[in-house]
Amino acid sequence: MNQILVTNDEKGLGNSSLKPIVRFFAVVAIVFALVLIGEGAFNLYRSLGTNKDYAKPELKLEKNGSSMNVKVDGEIGINQVIYAWGSGDETVVNANGRKNLNFDIEIPQGDNTLKTKIVDVEGNKTKFEDVSVTFSENEDSKKPVISIEKVDGKLSVTALDETELDYFSYKWEDADEVKVTPSEEDKKMVKQILEVQKGTKQLTLVAVDKAGNKQTMNRKVIGSNGPTIKASIADNSFVVKVTAESAITEIQYTLNEETSKVENIPAGAKEFEFKVPLKEGANYLKINAYENGIMSEYKCKKTK
Repeated sequence: MNQILVTNDEKGLGNSSLKPIVRFFAVVAIVFALVLIGEGAFNLYRSLGTNKDYAKPELKLEKNGSSMNVKVDGEIGINQVIYAWGSGDETVVNANGRKNLNFDIEIPQGDNTLKTKIVDVEGNKTKFEDVSVTFSENEDSKKPVISIEKVDGKLSVTALDETELDYFSYKWEDADEVKVTPSEEDKKMVKQILEVQKGTKQLTLVAVDKAGNKQTMNRKVIGSNGPTIKASIADNSFVVKVTAESAITEIQYTLNEETSKVENIPAGAKEFEFKVPLKEGANYLKINAYENGIMSEYKCKKTK
């Protein structure tokens, strides 16, 4: 008798068709598991702070009388400098990504412990060793006093301390720092007359006493661009008007090829007017006016 065998293939799916599907899902499961393992390892790496190779910033602390100078230098931009005296509240100084930072903090009376840490822009946190700082009421804690005033178009700068100055310095933004020490006759005061530079310049003044107390003053100084010169015609003459912010120190003019100097300018005059008579024919007038060494020039022409 003939037998008819009915297999699973004839019913729809056989063993040979199931194997590729099983392999596919197995591979997907393995890949998914590897992804989860990798992500977990990375999170563990971050949480344990295994990145020990970042460039740590440098911190320098220097006591200056009643204050502590804090200087930070880093290869990576600095986000915050955080400090606290003992168990007191933390103070946060934002650096906004700068690589260099320099500031002063006041020292409390008595024996103190300064705690500092720095956070860079990549989130790395560096904690530094605690520093013991002592400040006594008997120590000189008063900072020098700096005063500044304009005198005849220049700056008169004075640094004064109640005990003894160590030095005084000044620096224009595009020039080297100039340091001045007090004389043997008067160690409490330094006085300097500074020439005002043309244009707008930043001036930094620093006074430090023998105890290390430091006073710093920053000023934006607007230097004169020289006198203002205007000329008009009236009564067959050039009528010239010169104005200055501080004082007119000299006026010269050249009519055609003849040069003359204006006399009788009042001392300290900020405004002065004079006339230059016209000659027959072409009149070429050039005026040079001075304000404390800064010259302005004006030219005009008139045919009579």
